[in-house]
Amino acid sequence: MGIETVTVNHNKMEQTTCSNEVNSMKPIRIFSHVSYEHPGYFCEYLEQRGIYYERIYIDRVTPILEQMNDVSGLVFLGSPVSVNKPLPWIKKELRLIKSASRAGIPILGICFGGQLISKALGGEVHTAPMMQIGWHHTTVSEYAKVLFNNRDMSDSFYAFEWHGDTFLLPQGATPLFNGDCIKNQGFVIKNSLALQFHPEITKTMVYEWLEQYAYCLNKTNQCIQSKTQILENIDKRLAQQRMVANQVFDWWLKQVLLFQQKQYDDTLCFPALKGR
Repeated sequence: MGIETVTVNHNKMEQTTCSNEVNSMKPIRIFSHVSYEHPGYFCEYLEQRGIYYERIYIDRVTPILEQMNDVSGLVFLGSPVSVNKPLPWIKKELRLIKSASRAGIPILGICFGGQLISKALGGEVHTAPMMQIGWHHTTVSEYAKVLFNNRDMSDSFYAFEWHGDTFLLPQGATPLFNGDCIKNQGFVIKNSLALQFHPEITKTMVYEWLEQYAYCLNKTNQCIQSKTQILENIDKRLAQQRMVANQVFDWWLKQVLLFQQKQYDDTLCFPALKGR
């Protein structure tokens, strides 16, 4: 299996294909908001399974592509800004999430991205009592075990956190993960997932964030760990969280493939839809 990376639109959008078997699949579109909050392990996960994806770089002044007939799923990553800031690109992403949800397109949001999903679908996002940074104890709901079809899934794990805002669940959402410092850590709504923690994190990203966001660690408390605490047993923490990440990504990817199959079936039944 070869991986080919092609840059288009003058370095503004990166398209990655992973095997000939999935060339007919519409890509998963990933929105990156800053260069140091990239998809990390999520891209590795997709590449291992031969899934086609593309990345939109908001920090490179990439226009937000609001059309949806050329994608099979949308992913929104983290950002150091609040979803409540009146920025034009945030308003466009909120509008895109609303439209995608109505169209049945699976959406995955991580940290800021999860907050976007909450706000776009009627929830609220507000400043948390304190920032949450580092590895924090997170419990898995019984509903999550059923949803991910794994009754043997661990009752809890240590999730990697780095955020100052928190979301409330929109109407119709079901909680999946709960934390000690900040309760709401993830929910499902229809075929979309919103997560507050970072399942995509890698060791390289942890070191990068420790350098980029070093100022956030100036006041450590029960919710803000020190650099030493964050790096302690990091390989073990990453491996444990990755087991949860695989469960989460497996479920969401299944929704993507089901959506893609439905689109394909609709095209066969209604040829006039082809190419729209």
